[in-house]
Amino acid sequence: MQTKDYSREELDYHQSENNYTLSIPKKFLNAKDLKVLKKDSDGSFSDADVKIQEDEHNILIITTIPIDIRLEILDDEI
Repeated sequence: MQTKDYSREELDYHQSENNYTLSIPKKFLNAKDLKVLKKDSDGSFSDADVKIQEDEHNILIITTIPIDIRLEILDDEI
């Protein structure tokens, strides 16, 4: 498993939808390969309440509040 952290400053705010998004190039990933966690005030991580959408080239993570995010990329078991 690999992890990648994103700070709340890296999220894009969309005033018309009143949400924040993080766009990640899809490359070899699918949404099912990801687990999205939020950073808690004590520095630990817990499950994030986000929506995940996919298109041909990107995975879009949508949240209603700005949060620090950790992506866990699940490796295929061989």
